[in-house]
Amino acid sequence: MPTHVLAVTSLDHNPSSPPVMLPIDATLFEQGFRFDLNIPPAPPGTIAPTPHTDTVGDTQVLMVTLPVLSITVPHIASLSLLLLFGMKLETQLNLLAWSLLPVNVVEEFPNAAAMSLILSNNREDRFSRTYRHNHGIWKNHLALDVRDRSIVQVLQTAWNVTAEARRIRQRTERQ
Repeated sequence: MPTHVLAVTSLDHNPSSPPVMLPIDATLFEQGFRFDLNIPPAPPGTIAPTPHTDTVGDTQVLMVTLPVLSITVPHIASLSLLLLFGMKLETQLNLLAWSLLPVNVVEEFPNAAAMSLILSNNREDRFSRTYRHNHGIWKNHLALDVRDRSIVQVLQTAWNVTAEARRIRQRTERQ
């Protein structure tokens, strides 16, 4: 059950666009990240958010009211993946690796040089998408400071492989 909602924006966020709203459990967030959400203390006697049923037209809907916390991150698109693993709602790190790099690249682990070479040969659109996503999730990790070293290792490997693949592509273009 979530305890709060993050209203997420980025530094380059268009002010006319609404923030992305992501539900979290504050305790799991605090266990997974060193970033301080600055959650104000609950008033005395306040109970945790509890769902209630409401009727909307002919349909019964389960509803819950949650406090909203504003947060700014470098890359909104990759934040939900980082939250999923950082809060340990998903623990299979292979799924994280496969979410960051194509399967044929991950298959070469732990040979980072081979991983970078294979990634560098991806089509431009796929490589650009992978580069932007991995750069973004790495910057989000730096901003939120993931506590779990095994998650950080996967993120760092993916980012290092991606950055090296970019260098390979740039060298190839100059030739």
